[in-house]
Order: sequence, then structure tokens, then C-alpha cells
Amino acid sequence: MALFASLTTEIKNLQSSLLSNNSLTLQWCVEAMTLLKKLHSQFLLIILEKSKVIPFTWINDDMLNLYMNESLYIMELCNMLKSSSFKINMYHLTIDTTIKNLNHYEAKTFANMQPIEQRDNKRILIQEMQRGCCSSLICTIRVAMSLLSYILLNVFMYPTKNYNRICCKYSSPIKSFKDSVNELATEFQRKYYKDGERGVIRFYEYEEMEKAIMEAKEEFKSGYEEEETKRIKDVILQKSIALKVGLEKFESQVNQVFEEVLKGRNKLLQMVGKTNGIFR
Repeated sequence: MALFASLTTEIKNLQSSLLSNNSLTLQWCVEAMTLLKKLHSQFLLIILEKSKVIPFTWINDDMLNLYMNESLYIMELCNMLKSSSFKINMYHLTIDTTIKNLNHYEAKTFANMQPIEQRDNKRILIQEMQRGCCSSLICTIRVAMSLLSYILLNVFMYPTKNYNRICCKYSSPIKSFKDSVNELATEFQRKYYKDGERGVIRFYEYEEMEKAIMEAKEEFKSGYEEEETKRIKDVILQKSIALKVGLEKFESQVNQVFEEVLKGRNKLLQMVGKTNGIFR
């Protein structure tokens, strides 16, 4: 169980960071995606090990269907996160271009620019756990993957329902891992939900960029002063660079997760095909 000791430590590190910072950073999101990739790899390994005992078939195979459904959710998550990241990048590219060429005449136009809004109402499905459908180990891994997906979707401005997927109650050989998952879920709810309502959640680099933009807008509404404008430009461009670097690292990790899941699905399908005489 050395692997789960390591996974438990990583979850606790995410929780500790959540406790110590007012906002989630893009680095936190990168670490969450890295952990999601490890959880998926372990989930796939368990499924493959079970297939050695009882070979999978195409019809009515609960374990095969379980993996294919869960992996599909992760791929959908990756696509949604990349879409949101792209929109944020395009918005701030527009801001960068405008601020670099800003003059007295364009200051008013900049002041009236609208912030990005996530208009995609698509919701990723966070499945409810069916008791007894799988082992405690698989159950806990699935819950952990859903929890990380839920937090990331909230941070990247997608509407999601309240998270209420709790790990199985029965005893587990990996109790510390299960407890750490539940503790992270509890801490996230405590920090970002007030009276059952979710507050606005954004990652730190985005919030800092928006603060700088709002400050600039207020300044430009009251007039255009060369020296103050130069200071504001420098601040916005500095925040923009930090945002761009963070998003690039995050997108790279999202792409890695997507590729790993795609490989896992193909591997499982090829194995089932060979077992059933379709592939040779």
C-alpha cells in the first residue's frame, strides 16, 4: 500500500494549500491534474488485474462499463478545461494588445471592456455512488477523481451542482487515503460554500489580473495621466505574463491526462477484442 500512502500525502498537500491560501493557484490546479492522472493509472491497473481472473466480454460487463464511463468523464473534463483556458487566454490577449497600444483616445474604450464570462452551460456529470457496485478501493478512487474534477470545474468557471459524493462507509484497507479524500471535500465545502450557496471561485492568477484591470478602468474613467498610465500598463503586463505561464503549464498537464486516458481506453478495448476473437 506504499502507493496509497503517497497518494494520501498528495491529497493532504492539496488540502494544506487550500487551507493556507485565500485563492487556489494554477500550480494547485497542475498538482490536482497530476494526482488525477495517477489515480486514473491506478484505477486502470486494478481493472486490468481483475480481467486476468475473469476475462471481459462486450456484453453486460460491469467492470468494463465502469472504467469506460469513468474515463469518458475525465476526457470530457479535459476538453472543458482546455476550452475555458482558451477563452481566458483570448480575453487576456485582447487586453495585452489594447494596453500595449493604449493612448488618450483608447483609454475610454478600455474602461468599457467587459470581463470574460463562461457562457457554456454544459455540466459534467458527477455520478452518485451506487453502494455495493464495486470494492471499497475502487469506490474511493472514483470519489477522489470526481472530487478533483468538481473543484477544477468550479475554478475554471463551469456551473456545477453541490458535491455530495462521499466515500463508502464500510471498512477499508486504505482508511487513511479514504479519510484524506473526505477531508479535502469537507474543507472545500467549508471554504467556498456559505449557507449552502457557492461563492465565486477563481484561481489566484486570474483574480490578480482582473484586479489590475479593474484598477486601470477606474483610473481611466477619471482621466488619462501619462505617468500613472505607464505604471498601470506595467502592472497589467506583469500579471498577464504570470497568467500566461501558469496556463501553459496547466494546459500541458491537461493534455497529458487526456492522452493517458485515451491510451488506457484503447488498451482495454484491444484486450477485450483479442479475448473475444475480434483482434489477433
